[in-house]
Amino acid sequence: MKSIFNNNMKNFLTFFLMISIVWGCKPKLLTKTALQNKLIETMAGHLHKTLNPGVTFTINQVIYYPDKDQNDFDCEFTVRMKYQGKDTTGIVAATISHDFKRVVRTQ
Repeated sequence: MKSIFNNNMKNFLTFFLMISIVWGCKPKLLTKTALQNKLIETMAGHLHKTLNPGVTFTINQVIYYPDKDQNDFDCEFTVRMKYQGKDTTGIVAATISHDFKRVVRTQ
């Protein structure tokens, strides 16, 4: 009787552990604010890598549209740039992958 109880308990614990792992590894959905912040952070990293030295910028806003066919986000960023005492505000358009690893500027 004790052996049956131990086997059942082991099976239950194994099943519970497997369900916990599967449930815990499910990708987390970002809130709207968290997604906007992640898109801004990703674009800021891209601009830091690609802009000329001495250019400073601030990303003020992002407007994005999820493109489910291409599995990415089409984004428009309002960016204020400063360089050598001059500043300008403009739109930078880009496509950002859903995993936030690929950024392609479109404008």
